[in-house]
Amino acid sequence: MQPTQQQEARADGNGNIIIQIVGDGNTVVSGYPDLALTRYATPPAIESDLERLSPYSRSIPLVGRATELADLWQFLENPKPIQARVLIGGGGSGKTRLAIELCEEAIAKGWAAGLVGRDEFHRFRTQQNASTWGWNKPTLLVIDYAAGLYEELSSWLNELIQKQKAPTHPLRILLLERSASADAGWFHTVFYSGGYSAAGKQKLLNPPFPVELAPLQQVSDRRALLQSMLPNQLSADDGDFEAHLMGLEWGGDPLFLMMAALEMERTGNSNVLTLGRAELALQVAGHERERITRIARAKNVDETLVHHLAACVTLAQGVAPKALLEFANTEKSAIGRDAGSSAPLVDALRMALGKQKTIEPIRPDLIGEAYIVLAMRALEDDELSMEAVQRCYANFGNKVVESVVRCVMDFSPDEKSPLVWMEGLIQANWDNSVGLQMLDMNVPMDSVALRDIQLEIAQRRLELKGNELTPSRAGALNNVATALSKLGKREEALAAAQEAVSIRRTLAATRPDVFNPDLAMSLNNVANVLSELGKREEALAAAQEAVSIRRTLAATRPDVFNPDLAMSLNNVANRLSDLGQREEALAAAREAVKLYKTLAATRPDVFNPYLAGSLNNVASFLSALGKREEALAAAQEAVELYKTLAATRPDVFNPDLAMSLSNVALRLSDLGQREEALAAAQEAVKLYKTLAATRPDVFKPDLARSLIVLALRYEEMGNLAKACQFAHEAVSTLQASFMQRPFVHQRLMVFILQTYTRQCQAAGIPADAGLINPLIPILQQLQTKEQTHA
Repeated sequence: MQPTQQQEARADGNGNIIIQIVGDGNTVVSGYPDLALTRYATPPAIESDLERLSPYSRSIPLVGRATELADLWQFLENPKPIQARVLIGGGGSGKTRLAIELCEEAIAKGWAAGLVGRDEFHRFRTQQNASTWGWNKPTLLVIDYAAGLYEELSSWLNELIQKQKAPTHPLRILLLERSASADAGWFHTVFYSGGYSAAGKQKLLNPPFPVELAPLQQVSDRRALLQSMLPNQLSADDGDFEAHLMGLEWGGDPLFLMMAALEMERTGNSNVLTLGRAELALQVAGHERERITRIARAKNVDETLVHHLAACVTLAQGVAPKALLEFANTEKSAIGRDAGSSAPLVDALRMALGKQKTIEPIRPDLIGEAYIVLAMRALEDDELSMEAVQRCYANFGNKVVESVVRCVMDFSPDEKSPLVWMEGLIQANWDNSVGLQMLDMNVPMDSVALRDIQLEIAQRRLELKGNELTPSRAGALNNVATALSKLGKREEALAAAQEAVSIRRTLAATRPDVFNPDLAMSLNNVANVLSELGKREEALAAAQEAVSIRRTLAATRPDVFNPDLAMSLNNVANRLSDLGQREEALAAAREAVKLYKTLAATRPDVFNPYLAGSLNNVASFLSALGKREEALAAAQEAVELYKTLAATRPDVFNPDLAMSLSNVALRLSDLGQREEALAAAQEAVKLYKTLAATRPDVFKPDLARSLIVLALRYEEMGNLAKACQFAHEAVSTLQASFMQRPFVHQRLMVFILQTYTRQCQAAGIPADAGLINPLIPILQQLQTKEQTHA
């Protein structure tokens, strides 16, 4: 896209500037520290299908995101001078498109707003006196691919929080990524590292946790998006079609709907809706491959080599023509296709992938990844494709890592090759701590496919730290403990977490002001792992020591450490409850509630979610002590808080609301209020069904739990047939999750099965043997292992 306008603003008193440009491929020349914000105007004509799919083209109106935009405007209009938000979502979820729309709305209201590319941010940070940069109007910065900038973002945010004078105008920073975790990775490094400065960076966050962009939940929105792409092809309202649309695993992701529309346009039918995620992306990428094939043939160059180089350009996220020419000269020999001069190959790629200063990658990312997969298949050997990826990395650096991680996230387990490439990158960096750290920052904590790789990277990073008692070794041990715990290797996780505690205890003995916060965090980690291993007394001791340290810290710096103290008090409450010390558990939980209420009085946006969670804990402990009226009051207060939160941010708080409703149903049942308990349980099931329809891997266990709560409520009402029906549904709902991770879901499955068979027997209804029988041997094996271990 060519630039069509430029806008310059100088910050009062500093001589700093923000430059706002339309389009990409621009150059900023200035004598002052400056930052270029790119906005994307709709081009006069869209020349290809991929441009129609690109979020930057804004080829169709934004659909179904009114709630998200309203929430983002609350973020922009918050009275705090500097605020940051992390928006996460899988490939195709629509993060970038939403951010671009927000920028356009902000510009219309007088803001400076736009996207800050990775290269532009790096240029900005390397300018002389960059730390003196300022802004003279409300400013919104959108930074995509935030994981790749973790070091620069961390240092920049440190500078922002240390500004002596409060800025006259608000600054909003919206960070976009696929995933983020407070436990490890890029988000942890940016906002939770740096000692006391970490507390200041966390205060910038609004909210204090990453916000996940929810799929499109309404059938009307999904249909409207398809209609925008296919104005003359969709028939009138069709109930069967819409039911199918709502049942699609990818039906809530805008990019997948747009891809499906393109394929429907090509074929004239809706059979494309039967394809899975990977199949659909590969099919669209196949059409892009055909387009580039035509260009290669017209230029009379080796089409296989052109496809291979296009994949390499996409892995590198764009390559300058000169650099590509040098790479092509060696790469064509490496893959056994030495086809004469490389110049015609580069010319063909410039024609195929744009004529800007840089030869652009194939976009959107998802299609580019699918194209990489197709191109690497031509090498007909995973080892050869791994070596090709390693060569790309050696030539073009860390952007290749990001691309490979995204390939794994989007195409595993359908495609095994991306995991092989990832292993190749680990081997290429085996003795390079900096390279391994970059890999670690990009691997998402919640990726099941990458858990073994997470552990491999974490363990190798630990090996490279040596055996000295250093803060970095303690941090590496924590990462290893987290990775081991996610794989269910709890004994090994405990050993690593305890070693981290030992190092931090030694460091804190000489510098308690610096290292006690980290020691308390590691003690909490140890307490959690000990609890999972059934070592309840030791878990309580570790949790209590963490509380003691944080209580001392909070006495001198309550603004910084009261939130951590409240969290540790909740942890202690749970550990006390595990040991049957209910009065003590209740006292700790009530203290946490009191702290959170004080914190929420000044920052409800940040602390109301934590307050609601603590109220749920108090409700459970009160119930265990037979204080049923108080338990119900606390549970209902939590529900009211979550309802308020979910009204504006349903994607974030509906899971908590559903959990709280189940809790209220139990508390109402305790008091004999059966009709009210049934209604609350029904509302919880309804919410969980909506959540599980879009994220079955995450929410099906919760749905199963809510279904068995509902079954028990029907049993109380004397409706055994209904009770059996919902108990059967609970077993069926949990079955896949249990088969995949039996140890994790063992207790819940046992309880559900026992409830189901008992209710069937009471109702005189035969239990479903076909459903139950495959589960029994697995449960018996787990029980045998537990007895052997004991």
